[in-house]
Amino acid sequence: MSDNAQPGREVLLALTNPVEGKDEEFQDWYWETHIPEILALPGFKAARRYRVADSAADTVPYRYVTLYEVEGSADEARGRLFTSGLGTSDTLDVASVAMIPLVPEDDAPRG
Repeated sequence: MSDNAQPGREVLLALTNPVEGKDEEFQDWYWETHIPEILALPGFKAARRYRVADSAADTVPYRYVTLYEVEGSADEARGRLFTSGLGTSDTLDVASVAMIPLVPEDDAPRG
């Protein structure tokens, strides 16, 4: 995914944590199963995954960040994600997941 979303695209930010002691299994499930399933959903175009740097790990409540580039509305894409019936894994700390739709600054309402 490029650093700048293409016109007509927004970004869905996913903040996640593995269950304690299941990091390796979480990585396998996330990369091999979860991301391909999400990219098969309508509107999801690309995914880029990040790990929080060790230097910030004690100050940030999340270990992993995924940026999903979506065609159209990131808010609508989030809705599709939650209603798609995708499976989950016992390696994902579901209580800590945050999904945040992001819009380009140029499109944000000014108040």
